[in-house]
Amino acid sequence: MNVVERSASRVDQRAKLAAVMEELDLVAAVICSYQGVSYFAGTSIITQVALPDRLEFFILFNDSSPALLLCNIETGMAKSQTDITDVSEYVEFVDVPAIALAKLLTERGIVSGRIGIETRRLHAEAYEDIKTALPDVELVGIDQKIEDLQSVKTASEVDMLRHAAQSTLDALLDSAAKAKPGDTELGFCAEVSGRLMANGGIFGFMVFGAGPRAIGAHVEATTSPLREGEIWRIDFGARFFDVINSDLARVGVVGEPSSEQREIFAALHAIQSAGFDAMEPGRPALDVFAAVKREYEQQGLPFMMPHVGHGLGIGLHESPILEPGNATPLAAGMVLNVEPMLVLPDRGECYHTEDLAVVTADGHELLTQPQEELISIHA
Repeated sequence: MNVVERSASRVDQRAKLAAVMEELDLVAAVICSYQGVSYFAGTSIITQVALPDRLEFFILFNDSSPALLLCNIETGMAKSQTDITDVSEYVEFVDVPAIALAKLLTERGIVSGRIGIETRRLHAEAYEDIKTALPDVELVGIDQKIEDLQSVKTASEVDMLRHAAQSTLDALLDSAAKAKPGDTELGFCAEVSGRLMANGGIFGFMVFGAGPRAIGAHVEATTSPLREGEIWRIDFGARFFDVINSDLARVGVVGEPSSEQREIFAALHAIQSAGFDAMEPGRPALDVFAAVKREYEQQGLPFMMPHVGHGLGIGLHESPILEPGNATPLAAGMVLNVEPMLVLPDRGECYHTEDLAVVTADGHELLTQPQEELISIHA
């Protein structure tokens, strides 16, 4: 997506936020999450994630004019990324970010009325600072509204997500083809990470374990060698195009899989397929969860997952989460992961696969091709 396309996209996204403001009778909307600021301003300020006390704010006023309030350390870079020209700054360790926000709002004549704010993302101290500085303002949580706006992707966003997912998968498959039994977990993951960055991704996270270690929810690689016969699993991702995430899981075996391992993976593949088959516009997100759970039961396998997938975009876990209480209707343009995991403590094995699809007008389209067999690492 080029600069012109990004600017046009931001205008459309801000128009949707303006509609939310009108619906809720808001005099302003204040966005403070990395996902939200990136989405509405076109920035990528990574310290919003790494240093959450260094608050950054996107503000949309009720005349639809946008503004940014940023830490002075970040303003130079942010100005090079955004089309917003109304940029103010506070000085870190001199100014209190939330009080600087209240001062900016006061200067713009907003001292009363209803202000939309991301209450799940703003820490309690900052929330209280705003309430104290603006006692006649009512702060209204708009988190779910913002998440809903971000859940439906443009065609350009879908293309970027497709590219990111495929580039991530390629990094893994190329690394597995080069790996040998006896290589260390860390050595294998270093190869994957290097190829991931060579493919254009800024490394985000990596879960890796082999044998009984793979059973842990979010294990990390060690110097342990890859041993013949062991199941290994990886769940990893990166940022592409500044802000677009990838998130992919695969499972493999060191050497040739046994017949039992092949059968277990075939069951997991059927489980994931059942989730994708339930993905169509108008169906509630919980239907995907139910379809996956039902297939676990039909395969005679234990099911212990609180969710079976999630939206993906600027955020790693975006709305809708595919969990049993989520009645959000799926809509064309939503991009979702389906990621069944199977933990078998008696075998000392964990199987996990994760792929991406976009909801279309008549069903879904896969953005990565689900694996159909275990990935073998050979001598």
